[in-house]
Amino acid sequence: MKEENGAVQWAPPRWVEPFKPTRFQQGTQVMFEGVISGSPAPEVEWLWKNKPLQSYTGKAGKGKIVSYDKNNGRVTLMLSDVGPGDEGVYSCTAKNPYGESTCTLNLNPEKPMNRRKPVLPKGSCRTNLKACHIDSDDYADYAKLKGL
Repeated sequence: MKEENGAVQWAPPRWVEPFKPTRFQQGTQVMFEGVISGSPAPEVEWLWKNKPLQSYTGKAGKGKIVSYDKNNGRVTLMLSDVGPGDEGVYSCTAKNPYGESTCTLNLNPEKPMNRRKPVLPKGSCRTNLKACHIDSDDYADYAKLKGL
């Protein structure tokens, strides 16, 4: 509850600082932070793939830690040892008697950069690249010429 001029102010939940996009590597720990406001202080619930995060057990539930400080509104999600299986939509819904507000994170692995390999025409040699492409029948002809 906020007091302004002696009157109590009620407010629905509002994301003052939504979760920010971030980049990270597989196998690392990553933390997402946001700040929610509302009066009275809202309750928060995390969902992952449309199911309550705390309902996951075993490997799927391991390494996913959430926290919420009602005094300053800071909401965090920490994922340890991020890897395959952790992808998907994580959503945090804040509710109080005056409304609700949801902030989502979509965890997707980045596609590796496509590095094109040079394609050399059949039978071509480029000494400055130190690369040569010889098919098996070309090699047979070459070997015949050289008496190999």
